Amino acid sequence: MVSMKEVTKQLRAIGCDYALWGRSEIRELTNILMDEEKILQAVNGYYDGGFALLCLTNYRVLVVDKKPLALTVEDLRYDMIAEVDFSARVFTSVFHIYTPMRTLIFTSWSMRKLRASMNYIQQRIMELRNNDYLMNQFAQQPTSGSVRTAPTKRRPRQAVPQMELTHAEATEPTADFDAYRQPAKPLRNPYTKVPLLTRRRRYPSFY
Repeated sequence: MVSMKEVTKQLRAIGCDYALWGRSEIRELTNILMDEEKILQAVNGYYDGGFALLCLTNYRVLVVDKKPLALTVEDLRYDMIAEVDFSARVFTSVFHIYTPMRTLIFTSWSMRKLRASMNYIQQRIMELRNNDYLMNQFAQQPTSGSVRTAPTKRRPRQAVPQMELTHAEATEPTADFDAYRQPAKPLRNPYTKVPLLTRRRRYPSFY
């Protein structure tokens, strides 16, 4: 658990000490942050649940929403974030954080701080992915030193008996290939059995 004095000191160091808005969220950070966790960015704004504080630490991304009778804390680890988007408008800026489970949309009036938060998240994501890529590359490379194995004695190969071809003489005469053929059927015209019927009118043709 981090003391309120330490939280205030870290927020003042990054220029995010809010005197009026967000004081309840800042006090709640004392119960959320770990001992070795450092605050790197913080900005006030609102998300789909209302007013909240976006706090970036060296371990995770926190969205703290403290109300008189409710508390909401969003905890996003950097390895869970798939993509981030930032868009600035005339008065506000919108920050999208995409994860495999959900999408967090955070809007703030402080464009500079929100953009700095996006840059830091992008940097952390690239560092994590590059480290994973390098670890996989080193794991796939073979060891430089060649391992020598003791020579093994070769066993003599056993001679494989070969089969001799034998010609069996048939006691009964075999039938020719033409004997197995089906007898050819004569071609029939399918229209020869169709009856030719003429239909006569019972009444005169003008009816």
